Amino acid sequence: MKDEKGFIFVIVILIVFSLIALIMSFSWESAVEISLVGYSKDSYLAYQLAYSAVQSAISLLDKDKRKVDSFKEDWAILNKFHLLDEIANDGSVRCRIIDENSKLNVNYLVNKDGKLNQQRENQLKRLFNILDIKEDFLSPLLDWLDKDDIPRLKGAENSYYMELKYPYHCANSPFESIGQIFLVKGMNRVEQILKRRKRSLLGFITIYSNGKVNINTAPKEVIQSLSPKIDDDLAKAIVEYRKEEDFQSINDLMKVPGVDSDVYDNIKKWITVRSSAFSIEAQGKYGDAVCYIKAVLKREKKGYKLVYWKIS
Repeated sequence: MKDEKGFIFVIVILIVFSLIALIMSFSWESAVEISLVGYSKDSYLAYQLAYSAVQSAISLLDKDKRKVDSFKEDWAILNKFHLLDEIANDGSVRCRIIDENSKLNVNYLVNKDGKLNQQRENQLKRLFNILDIKEDFLSPLLDWLDKDDIPRLKGAENSYYMELKYPYHCANSPFESIGQIFLVKGMNRVEQILKRRKRSLLGFITIYSNGKVNINTAPKEVIQSLSPKIDDDLAKAIVEYRKEEDFQSINDLMKVPGVDSDVYDNIKKWITVRSSAFSIEAQGKYGDAVCYIKAVLKREKKGYKLVYWKIS
């Protein structure tokens, strides 16, 4: 009898411990599921905040009926949207609109036949020199754009890219998305150099504009790169002038002291005061979740056309 009672006691203890283990396991799994549900809800709300910011930015652009695009417009001073009262404590949203015509379009380095445009190549060379980036980094970029498979000195074609750990082909054609630029040999290195100076390569080059540079919004470095006739002082003078008064037409550039007919004639086919493309960057945050959206819109006669959309 004693042996039987002892055996039963052991069995009961084992059952109790098994039940405790099951309960603890269930509780842990339930806690994980609840946490995931909460994060999923936060992620959804973060996305909605970012998405709403993008839609508001598009609305700002669509309301702009001026013939001139400049930093004095509503889209240019956008940096934050007010939140609804019920989410203000847990959510935040930031958004900015960037004029893609404030940059050099690298896709215009080649024409439809895949041949390089020497004048635009010289502009990009000047930009790299102004940014204190070695011209050697340009050769792989030009190799990526041209149609042939013959590498330039310090350039890169298929023979280079196919020997990488994760190989891919050299496009030998214009870029289809801005991120492709960082597939080019050396471009990640250029970005690292610029980031140490609190800059980014994508602040100076684009693939989305119509190839012209908006003199109302372009940074000093881009303006200076347009022609060897524009030095640092003249580029600064152009930037200072537009702080007080927008350029209403490209002819107004000649109002800037130092810009004579020789300088104007040298760059007039490269410049504009009305932009053809804008990018929107929005970040929504709710709880611990963050959603980032980037969109690019091209201006058309009847509004805007979405040409790029990325969520991360």
